[in-house]
Amino acid sequence: MRFSIVQQYLDEADPGFILFAGDSNAELHSTSGSMCGRTVANVATSGATTQSYADFFEKLSFPVRPRAAVLTIGTNDLNRKKDPRGARSGAAFETALDALLVRMRSITETVLVTAVPPVDHNTERSIDPLAVGDYSKRIQAACERLGCRFIDPFASLREGDTGYGLANVNQDGKHLKRYKPVFNAIGASLCPDGRLQDH
Repeated sequence: MRFSIVQQYLDEADPGFILFAGDSNAELHSTSGSMCGRTVANVATSGATTQSYADFFEKLSFPVRPRAAVLTIGTNDLNRKKDPRGARSGAAFETALDALLVRMRSITETVLVTAVPPVDHNTERSIDPLAVGDYSKRIQAACERLGCRFIDPFASLREGDTGYGLANVNQDGKHLKRYKPVFNAIGASLCPDGRLQDH
């Protein structure tokens, strides 16, 4: 169902649009306004792991190429049962992330990838909070390898290097109470002069 919805978004997208991709932390970004003077199409999918989203994204078609893409992914890879900081899980994450980024770079030359958002203390039993920082570093390294840009728009919301958010930042464990400030920070990084210039 989500695939049909987002493919419709892409089929009707305006030339030069900005693409938002990833898991629910990307899907919850409001697309009621524009970013950098351009329309936004949100093709993120709630509950997606990096591998499942890479598979999902590979099947999408892009009749109109986006001018830029923003990716937020990784939260659903941090389940303690999967030993996210273990060598096997870490390698699987990097392999899936690389495949996703290569595909994204094939449809637009400007790809901005965020750090993994902070989580709430009440997720401690199910999520490894230290993996938030670990996977963010893996994302940053992937961007250095593959030519995307890394940004941490959640830096001011974090409780040091713990992986947790500051008090009242999260609302239900893995999500934020307010996404608009993050959306604004991403826009400021993508187009510091207010508009995304064409090449």
